Amino acid sequence: MSRFNSIEDVWLFLDSIPMFQKVGSSAANFSLNNIRAFCEALGNPQDVYPSIHVAGTNGKGTTCYLLEKIYSDAGYKTGLFTSPHLLKYNERVRVDQKEIPDQDILRFFKRAEKLFDAIKLSYFEISTALAFWFFADREVDIAVIETGLGGRLDSTNIINPEVSVITSIGLDHQNILGNTIEEIAEEKAGIIKSNRPVIIGNITGKPKDVIEQKANTEHSKLYSSVHLNPDWKNGIITLKDGAIEVKTLFKEAVNKWNVACSWLVSDVLNEQFPTKESQRINSIAKFKGAPGRFEKLHPEYEWYFSGSHNTQALESSLQAIQAIKSISDTVLVFSAMKEKLNEDMLDCLTGFKKAYFVEQEGERAAKFSDVKHKLDVELMDEPQKENILNELKTELVIFMGSFYFYPIVKRWTANVS
Repeated sequence: MSRFNSIEDVWLFLDSIPMFQKVGSSAANFSLNNIRAFCEALGNPQDVYPSIHVAGTNGKGTTCYLLEKIYSDAGYKTGLFTSPHLLKYNERVRVDQKEIPDQDILRFFKRAEKLFDAIKLSYFEISTALAFWFFADREVDIAVIETGLGGRLDSTNIINPEVSVITSIGLDHQNILGNTIEEIAEEKAGIIKSNRPVIIGNITGKPKDVIEQKANTEHSKLYSSVHLNPDWKNGIITLKDGAIEVKTLFKEAVNKWNVACSWLVSDVLNEQFPTKESQRINSIAKFKGAPGRFEKLHPEYEWYFSGSHNTQALESSLQAIQAIKSISDTVLVFSAMKEKLNEDMLDCLTGFKKAYFVEQEGERAAKFSDVKHKLDVELMDEPQKENILNELKTELVIFMGSFYFYPIVKRWTANVS
């Protein structure tokens, strides 16, 4: 008898597997052997369709969603794999901009049931295999695959994409990827494949040297977004010294690089997957943003969520806030994972009109005691949050930090009228 008779059985199985969100690197498997063996037993579904592989410290999620929209609007059947999910597991796997239905998740788990006993996979590896299988099952024209962590040993790195994309390099996950910017660049560059082009975002200096060296070794042509000279002014993004102009819905200037990367991908793949420039402009202009990236949370109140969990991303979000109102007139509600906290990050979070800290569950979550020495901050917990949110209705509020904070904030703000 199958142990997967309903979707609830799947959720129970997944809940029994350690998640990176809760326990960190002990939940990950930094080897490609198991995912390779598992997918081989499934018939190597990841080799059935063309793909785009996207890595990067920041910007990779937005770039993936942008590429999905550009190719979907152009009439291609698209697959999109991203992580982590913010509200529900189905978000990780999309076809034609729609989340995978429960019945298809159940179908996969029934199909792979015996394999789960033979080959032990991590939570992320299972999600990766599900995506690869579903994209093949739905016969997508092109799939956009986001790395989970790093690149070289990420379980998505068994694909042979049409193009690899590295959006940015910054210090993040140093306990896993390396302590220097060069070591992190080397891990991200691990997605570059032989004789397949690679596109980079705003990457210069030593990290670019590392990527160039890897590209040369793999005989991969390197394209830099810097050559598009992307510019930003009040949401209007221009490329190619103003030759291309897009009025976007973005709030953060850093998105000019995500748009530039997406544009370059479309250029490089234009022979295989033709898209008109006018259609690309229209898709980018209508793009509402990736979930949790400076997202407006409430129709009436000036409340935003930004999943900024490293210094580079925080600085970008702070610039976006200052374009609306000064930091001294803004309220911060912050939460983070313990390993992300450092003095530079905490230095960024000073000067707000008022600041609150939220403790999440799990051993990875930072506690109030980890931040109160540095920040003039109050603890915001469940019993207090209703009163505090009511008081903040007239304020500009930025909810910031870990993406794992997002479902908490969405639940809170959904109940505020």
